[in-house]
Amino acid sequence: MLNENKNALSRRGFLKFSSIIAAGAALAACTPAAPAANAPAASGGAAAAPAAEGTTVAYWYNWSNLDPALVKIIATDEWKQIMGDTKLEYKGSVNDEALLTSIAGGAPPDCHSNHPYFDLFTRGAVTPVQDMVAASKYVKKENMLDWVWDYCSYEGAMVGVPGIESYVQWGLNYNTDAAEKAGLDPKAPPATWAETLDWHKKLTKKDDAGNLLQMGLDPGDAMGGDVDYGAASYGVTWFDEKSKEFHLDDERVAAYLNTAAEFIKFAGPDQFAGMRQVQGNGGWGEAFEAGVQTMIIEGYWHPGETMIHKPEVGKFNQASWGPRSDDRKDVKMQAVNAHFVQILKDGKNPTGSFKLGEVFNTVKACDIIFKEVGWIHPLKEFIPTVDANAYPGLKFYVDSEKEATEWHLLRRCPIHWFVKTQLDELRDKVARDQMKPADAAAELQKRAVEEFANQGLKK
Repeated sequence: MLNENKNALSRRGFLKFSSIIAAGAALAACTPAAPAANAPAASGGAAAAPAAEGTTVAYWYNWSNLDPALVKIIATDEWKQIMGDTKLEYKGSVNDEALLTSIAGGAPPDCHSNHPYFDLFTRGAVTPVQDMVAASKYVKKENMLDWVWDYCSYEGAMVGVPGIESYVQWGLNYNTDAAEKAGLDPKAPPATWAETLDWHKKLTKKDDAGNLLQMGLDPGDAMGGDVDYGAASYGVTWFDEKSKEFHLDDERVAAYLNTAAEFIKFAGPDQFAGMRQVQGNGGWGEAFEAGVQTMIIEGYWHPGETMIHKPEVGKFNQASWGPRSDDRKDVKMQAVNAHFVQILKDGKNPTGSFKLGEVFNTVKACDIIFKEVGWIHPLKEFIPTVDANAYPGLKFYVDSEKEATEWHLLRRCPIHWFVKTQLDELRDKVARDQMKPADAAAELQKRAVEEFANQGLKK
C-alpha cells in the first residue's frame, strides 16, 4: 500500500504544483461547451467552505453541465435512503487551480471530481477508500465492468469512489452533413491518419483573406490531443506504470508529431490559434457544436452532449474508430478511465462524501445523468438499459466495447498534465517548422524525466 506521507507536498509546494497543473489543459473526460447551469445548491448556495460532519457535503467538480442532473438526483428516494438528512453544497466549473489552491490553504471541499486524481493521490492529498468500499453494499466490484474497477487502484490503494461517468474514451466523430457537402462518403469514414488528413484537407475552408472558416480535425483538441492517444495510435505506451519509465523518445512518437503537424500546417498555425480565440470556438466540443470544426477525436459523451447542447448539429454526428498509423489500420483501439468522487484529506465529512459516491452507483442516478447530460457509468445493471440510439453516434461506442481489439488505461502517469502541456508546445513548434519531429520527441522525453525526478516520484 502507498505510504500516505510519501511524496506529500508542503502547502508552498502544493501551490507550485497547482501552477503546473493550471498551465495544462483542464482534466476532461468530458468538459462540455455549455455554460454552467444556474441551479441552486441543495443547501441554498454553492459551497465556499468545507462542510460540517454529518450535516452537509461540499462537492466541487470541473464540469459545467452536471448541475441539472444533481437537482433531480437529490429529489430521489435513493438519495434520501443513502444520504438521509445530509445536504449537498455543490459547485461546478471549478478549475484545477482553484481546487489546488483550496487544498494548499487547508480549506478544501470534502470531495471533488474531474480534477487530476492520480496527481493528487500521489501527493498525499486524498483519503484512500478501500476500507469504506469493503463495507459498502452499493460500491462493489461485481457491480461494475472489470476495467472500471481495475482503474481505481494505484500502488495498492483505491484512489476514489468510481461514479458519474466512466465509459469508453476514443472515437472519431464527424459531421455527416459537412462530409457530404465536401464530396466525402459519411458511410466510409477514414481509418488511418493519412485518410483522416485527406478528409481534413477537403473539409477545411478559408476566405479570400486566408481566415479559417471551417476545418476538418484539430489533432490537439479533446481526447485526440491527449498524450495517450497520439502515442497509442502509433503503437507506443509512453509511460510504464510499473517501472516508472518514459518512452517518448521514440521514432513512432516522432512520426505522430510529424503527422499532427501536417493537419495544423494545412490550416495554418496562426489561423488555428485565431479560430480558437473566437468566442464559442474553443476546444472540447465547442467548435464542433458551432459547425466550425467538422471532426473531433472524442469519447462516448460527445454524441449526447452535442445533441443536448446543439441538436441542429448533433443530428449530423456519427462516430467510428479513431485514426491510427497505416501499419495499424486493422487495430480497433479503445480506451477507458474512470471518474471518481475523490475524498480530500482536509475535508470535514469523509463519511458523507463516500455516501455521495454510493448515490452515483445507483441505477436511478445513472439513468438521470444519462438523460440530462449524456454520460454513462457502467454499472452492469444499468448498461443493458442504455438506448444506444438515444444520441446520433452513440451506438458506435456501445458496440466498441465488444468489438475493440486493443485496450488502454488512460492518464495513469502522475505528471500526465505536465507532459500534456509540453506536448502541446512541441507539437506547435513542429507545425511551425521550428523543430524537427525527432528532436521534439527527444525533448519531450527529457522534460518528462526531469519533472518526474524533480517531483520526487522516481523510485
